[in-house]
Amino acid sequence: MRTNMGRTLVALTLVVLVGMGVSAQEVAPPPIAPPTVTPTDPNAPRPVELVASDGLTLRGAYFAPHANAPAVLLLHQLYTTRHSWDSLTLAFNSAGYNVLAVDLRGYGQTRGAINWTQAQDDTTRWAAWLSQQPGVQSVALVGSSMGSSLAINGCAAFDPCRGAVAISPGLTYFGVSVEAALGDSIKVLAVYADRDRYPAEDMPTLQELAGDRMTVITLSGRGHGVGLFREDTTLIPSIVEWVAAL
Repeated sequence: MRTNMGRTLVALTLVVLVGMGVSAQEVAPPPIAPPTVTPTDPNAPRPVELVASDGLTLRGAYFAPHANAPAVLLLHQLYTTRHSWDSLTLAFNSAGYNVLAVDLRGYGQTRGAINWTQAQDDTTRWAAWLSQQPGVQSVALVGSSMGSSLAINGCAAFDPCRGAVAISPGLTYFGVSVEAALGDSIKVLAVYADRDRYPAEDMPTLQELAGDRMTVITLSGRGHGVGLFREDTTLIPSIVEWVAAL
């Protein structure tokens, strides 16, 4: 009896399929949805590479939403990467600037061995690359802690540089002195916390070397480098405003 019922169900199924115009040997598969295509964001950062003088491939990201605009080069501090600049990058982009944020040698996607002497040459190469991009009208450098030394020296070495922002600068970090560069004609914005040991100790000498070409923002506390952005919400707008006035 069970066999007869099974045969009856099969027969009924075939009748239904044939009635629907479907072959008993082949049932059409369900339609496949077309792939979703995500449009490219024209404001998305462009990965960039640059070969250093010693052959190392340097890497960074170029945020260039503006066809014709001034530009800034961002140089991060120790133990961080270019992503430590995300909030400042957004502020500069919003103010009409294109931004190049790079991973220093030994960090991020650049990797390799840390070499601060070579990093100074890397900085001038990045500055030159940035100045050659279509629509770039001028170049300024911004650095934090060790990156501030690279920004000051890089600006002095790259003649078209409009000025340098030095966050938590020191007279000498890891054997890299800014003394000669500050004696040059570059304009510098120095930002530091009054209880951050090395910047606080060195600031009188830095100011003496740069004279009236240095503007100083002094914050209260022991904050260092980009950590100061969290302690004073007016700092990022102040940096952008200073660069815009160059």
